[in-house]
Amino acid sequence: MKKLAICGDSWFTSDLSYPGKSFGEVLANNYGYNLLSLARGGCSNFAINLQVKKAIELNSDIVIVGATTPDRIEIPIISSNLSLWENLKKSFDWQSRFNSQPNCYDIERGLSNIKYFAEYDLSGKHDFLKEPTIISESLNNLAFWHREYEKQKIITEEQIESLKLYMLNLYDVEIKRQYDIWAINDACRQLTEKNIPFLLFIHHLFPNHLVYADAIAAEHKWIPKLNKIENEDFTFSHYPQGPARFHYSTESSKKIADYFQSRIEKLL
Repeated sequence: MKKLAICGDSWFTSDLSYPGKSFGEVLANNYGYNLLSLARGGCSNFAINLQVKKAIELNSDIVIVGATTPDRIEIPIISSNLSLWENLKKSFDWQSRFNSQPNCYDIERGLSNIKYFAEYDLSGKHDFLKEPTIISESLNNLAFWHREYEKQKIITEEQIESLKLYMLNLYDVEIKRQYDIWAINDACRQLTEKNIPFLLFIHHLFPNHLVYADAIAAEHKWIPKLNKIENEDFTFSHYPQGPARFHYSTESSKKIADYFQSRIEKLL
């Protein structure tokens, strides 16, 4: 059986409350793949890049990559190291900030840095997802719907208020989109270098409704058309929505799975 890795955000995840109902699970079950689910609701394109790295590390034969929207952020989990951060605040200046900031992200740990939720997503069940150091999440979820992070004591009230100030004073969606494009392009570069067949769903990162859509399209021009699921080919909005974490109705899963299989067959 070929190993099929699925990377992305909530649209690509598998919900443990609806076992076997996501398009990824239907695709694997109906067409004989060994499913490697790495997608997680709310995560950023930075995290999706790390998902792709893990898919390569685990010798995936085919990879589906769902790029997400740029309204996501990565922030350190400081609750386990709170004293270090408190000491930094006491003598805060450029030099202390440069020399003393705790380094939460460890490049060698890759995807294991990212917080997953084993109680919700199939992807959260992997043994390598231990001792996370980074929250990767949508700005909206963190600023206004942060209950799960509060419940597990991995986000502070000060972080939430700081995030709201960042959103009001510092965040620019198109700067972030450019960063995210680089992250997704790098993920595709890695797959290309390893000669691993992949499909990239581009709609959420490369929308065609922007006034500068042509400039955005130029950013993924280097990726062969055969590898891209473009806006005119497929969007999840064409299917009825449902209550699962993957958003579309469970009745739509087979049609979506069949579409992805048709693209995999063309790819191979």
